[in-house]
Amino acid sequence: MDMLLRNVTMLELASIYHKNRRRSPAPYLLDKKAITRARRLAKKNGQWDDLSENLDPSQPIPAIKRSQYRNYQRIGDRQVPQEANGCRRRELGRAYLALWLGHPKADVDYLQDLLWAYCDQWTWVMAAHEGRHIDLGSASLTATLAEILHIVGDRLEQEVVNRVSAEIDRRTFQVFSEYQHLDGWETVRMNWNHVCNGEIIRAALYQVEDPAQLARLTHAAIQNLTYALDGFASDGGCEEGPGYWGYGFGHYLYVAEALYLKTNGAIDLFQGDRIDDICRYPLAAHIKDHLRSTFADSSHGYIPVRAAMIINDHKEMPELFDLCEAHEDRTLKLGGHHELATYGGQKQSGQPDPTDYHLPGLGQVKLRSNPGRKSLTLMAIAGHNGVPHNHNDIGSFILHRGDTLWLTDPGGPVYNRKTFGPDRYDIIFCNSQGHSVPVINGTLQETGAKYKGTLTVSGLNQDDVKSAVVDMTGAYPKGTVRNLTRTFTLDAAKHRLELTDEFTFDRSPKALEEAFITFELVSIERGGRAVQIGPKARGLRLSTPEKGRFAVKALTEASKEGRSNQVIQRITFTPASPSRSCTLRFVIE
Repeated sequence: MDMLLRNVTMLELASIYHKNRRRSPAPYLLDKKAITRARRLAKKNGQWDDLSENLDPSQPIPAIKRSQYRNYQRIGDRQVPQEANGCRRRELGRAYLALWLGHPKADVDYLQDLLWAYCDQWTWVMAAHEGRHIDLGSASLTATLAEILHIVGDRLEQEVVNRVSAEIDRRTFQVFSEYQHLDGWETVRMNWNHVCNGEIIRAALYQVEDPAQLARLTHAAIQNLTYALDGFASDGGCEEGPGYWGYGFGHYLYVAEALYLKTNGAIDLFQGDRIDDICRYPLAAHIKDHLRSTFADSSHGYIPVRAAMIINDHKEMPELFDLCEAHEDRTLKLGGHHELATYGGQKQSGQPDPTDYHLPGLGQVKLRSNPGRKSLTLMAIAGHNGVPHNHNDIGSFILHRGDTLWLTDPGGPVYNRKTFGPDRYDIIFCNSQGHSVPVINGTLQETGAKYKGTLTVSGLNQDDVKSAVVDMTGAYPKGTVRNLTRTFTLDAAKHRLELTDEFTFDRSPKALEEAFITFELVSIERGGRAVQIGPKARGLRLSTPEKGRFAVKALTEASKEGRSNQVIQRITFTPASPSRSCTLRFVIE
């Protein structure tokens, strides 16, 4: 897409800022009526009670110990330093929210002590990112501190305001402007770009009053956001998955809204079909409630309410509200103060989305059988094995019925040093052995963009037979298989899925293994030609007419690297005598 601000020079941006110098990038946080409404909503959504029960201004400021920070460097564990940092951030958020809402437990000294402690903290960079000058954590903290000064700074002592402002400038603004520092995130095509550039821009909009200085600081950062937009597929699909859409693109939306409000609409980053496509992506990734595709390192969850509200302030996409968490009355569950201040009572429709989605640029498809108790949702992936947060999973799929994923993608592992190091693909969650794809002569899929698949679909949004075909040949090292084509055929009326793998080899393989991944209990039927996944009343039966046997193995130890206490059950089928040209068929119903 065209570079953002392609037709706006730095001088023109400074002029725009000058014309709107008295405008706030978040005027709703300063609006007394909005705060009154937020107070009422906080009581409904639990924030008020959380402050009453958990905010204790008399307690010591949570420490971030050197030994905790060093835990990552010593053993590669991120959890200990992140929990310590999270404890302090939660206290900062509560202290700020209480003061903003006018809660009885609000204590300005406690907030000031927390701000002072952050000024004393030796680095704002997360332990896992040590060595960088700015990272996700430091950029986010910078924006939070700048917002606090902008919104409640008139209630803080000048000494505190001055010191926090100086630290924001020293640790972030000066570093960002220094040509000698290159962290790489400035122009990467992934979530780091939108988070770091976006938070620095938002902080500057709060903090920098001089229009020329503000333009000098933000012009390049706004343009940098383009590179992350280029990281989305041609159809708007997010290679990193829906979780990172909410995180990375969510920050794009937050800074786009701040710029729009600060400049009275003169800088509008919401325009264009490409932005529309990216905004719609979560609809294609959604299954039911909090369940969604977990390809790459993504996980289940709801999209941010704030993101859905901002999109609908500029576009007509109310269906996104159905992907947010909601109360029983279908009003949305609100989290942070931005949501509390801007919520207008939007509700979910309460109607499930029966639509099939095909994202050819991303290489993903969602097919649904007809509505009903036995309705199936299939999600399958082609794409390539070089995406950010990649898993080697071309041809893998997810199958849902009722309230359960009976066949699944296991999602991302717990992040540690190994996750982003040379041993990443020793992790079952990242390599193809942990996905529902074949293993050929003991060979797994390889890593890199040259290992790819192609996807074609037919019968989309019809109520009879629909199909998706994935050519998986290119996912394996050269010489592994001459041709491998996987066909999913979904009978929408009968709620029945057929999976057909067609193999052609240069010579008969010595070993061929099909795999199906689930977190549910599995039982093998007598004769070994069928398995029951989950209970018969509501689970799935996987069967084959081919000669061979099913087996199942619980990957207990390997599953400990996952994000939950669930154990991967790896169902395998080994054909009796695979030949140079063979077809394996499976029925799931």
